[in-house]
Amino acid sequence: MLPSLTEKDLAPYFNRGELILQAAEQLKKDLAQHGLDIEYGKDHLHVFSELFSQTEPFIRKLIATHYEKLLQLLYRIDVNEKLIAEAVNEGKNISGEITRLILYRELQKVVIRNYYGR
Repeated sequence: MLPSLTEKDLAPYFNRGELILQAAEQLKKDLAQHGLDIEYGKDHLHVFSELFSQTEPFIRKLIATHYEKLLQLLYRIDVNEKLIAEAVNEGKNISGEITRLILYRELQKVVIRNYYGR
């Protein structure tokens, strides 16, 4: 049975290199369609920090200058609107929170795809 896939539930999957690299490829594909070309190493222990450091400034720029484009990206990636609203309402580092939600959603999609056999 597929486990619940909240951020907390996804924590064990961060040790599964093949899933992390698949999530990185999914993110790379989604961001390329919006004009961001990202690169990352093959060391799965550092991939998410590399992705975060490249994605967060892009998200920050979209928030400031191309909000409609940001909404399109979030829709494409299928980030939960409720989680985005919570991040915005909490007033934290919004670009960082949205980036974190994007990265977790990409990993969540990969876990689901692998569970159901692509």
